[in-house]
Amino acid sequence: MKDILSSSLAKYYLPSDNTNITAHSFDGGVNSTAYLHATRHTNTLVSQFFEPIDVLASKPIIDVTPTTVSITVFYYMVQDRAALNSNTINALGEVLSTVWGRPVELRLVKLHYPYLNSDILAAFIVKNLEHDRFERVVSKVFGVATPVRHVRAEDSNLPSHIIGIKIRLAGRLTTETSRPRMTVQSAQIGSFKNSTQTLIDAGRCTTANKKGALTVQVWISQRSTANTPQSVIF
Repeated sequence: MKDILSSSLAKYYLPSDNTNITAHSFDGGVNSTAYLHATRHTNTLVSQFFEPIDVLASKPIIDVTPTTVSITVFYYMVQDRAALNSNTINALGEVLSTVWGRPVELRLVKLHYPYLNSDILAAFIVKNLEHDRFERVVSKVFGVATPVRHVRAEDSNLPSHIIGIKIRLAGRLTTETSRPRMTVQSAQIGSFKNSTQTLIDAGRCTTANKKGALTVQVWISQRSTANTPQSVIF
C-alpha cells in the first residue's frame, strides 16, 4: 500500500510502529464508504446516548467481521451510585444493528478512574474547568494518577502501567483572568520515553465558553510489563 501513496501522504495515512489499530474485515460486502458512514453514525449515537446522563465515554472501538460488528466503549460515571439503564442499552444496540446492517455486540466497560482512558480524562478535565483553574484541575489529576517508574513483570499481574501523563489546554477559561498573549497551557508528569514496550494513548475534548473555543488534549504513556513486546488495542 505504501507504493500507492506518496511518501508525504503515507506517513499520515499509514500506521506507525506505536499506532494502535483495530482489524476490520470487509469480506461481507461492507465497502469503505459505507463503513465510514456507519462509523460516523456510531460515534454520534454513542455520544448522544451518554451525554444526557452525565457519563463520560471514550470513542467507540469498532471491530468488523463478515457476519457481526463488535463495538466497545469505555465509560466513567461521575456519580458512583449511578447506573446505566438496561432498556436504553438494548435500544442503542438495536439502532446500531440497523446502522451496520448486521448483528452488533455492544460492550460497555466501566472504568473506576478517569485517567485510565485519554478521551475520558480530557472530557473530565473540560468538565472541571467550568468552575476551576487549569493549575488546580491538573494538580487534582496528578495527585491521584501517580505514574509508575519501575515495575518488574514478575511483580505485577497487570499487562501495563501508566508511566506518564501530558495535558495541553488551548483556549481561554472563564475562571481565569484573560491572557491575551497566552492561550496555550500544558502540564506533564512522569516519563514519555519511546521504546518497543511503550504505548501512547491520545485523546481530546473540545467545547466552547464565553471566551471562545476550548480544547483539551491528553496523552497517556503506558509501558508493558511483559517480558516481550505485545500489542495493546484501545
